[in-house]
Amino acid sequence: MFGIRSVLVWLLLAFWPAYSEASPCKPQFEGAFWAEKDLRIVGLDAAYSACPSWFSGVRVGASYFADERFEYKGVTSSVRLQYGEHVSPFVGVGVLVGMASHQADASTDKLDNDRNGQIDEPGETYMKHEFSAVLYPEVGIAWYTRVVGITLSARRYYSSTFSGNIIYSVGFSTPLD
Repeated sequence: MFGIRSVLVWLLLAFWPAYSEASPCKPQFEGAFWAEKDLRIVGLDAAYSACPSWFSGVRVGASYFADERFEYKGVTSSVRLQYGEHVSPFVGVGVLVGMASHQADASTDKLDNDRNGQIDEPGETYMKHEFSAVLYPEVGIAWYTRVVGITLSARRYYSSTFSGNIIYSVGFSTPLD
């Protein structure tokens, strides 16, 4: 326990100068890694964020993630209610819209999908692309310094291919001055 306290005190002292002029309301570039607790779904976000008022935030960016069957690429956007300048808890709602890709059975489609001269051979597949939309409520906390921001959050994903999955995220941001 003493070791954890020492690390926390050291971090507080190390970031104290950066903490003094922090502001989450400056436009930020964010990068985040997120995953389900058993790592069946993992992903990355790169986003632009800003806060139009002292109590709200918006994010817009690109997202990539994969699960056991699908690979998703798209744009993500969220709106958040937040409180505080340096340490900022938030709740929000977001949407991720894009394409879902996966290998689909092509053994009866009367096409030579793998271009080997044979049509409808056993085990033949093709890459199927479908529109995908994910809605997610989120809750989290962000800590901003002059140089870097750290965000920890949890989302619950709802879509046509999976629903109810809780996704945990860790993100880092830097002000765009």
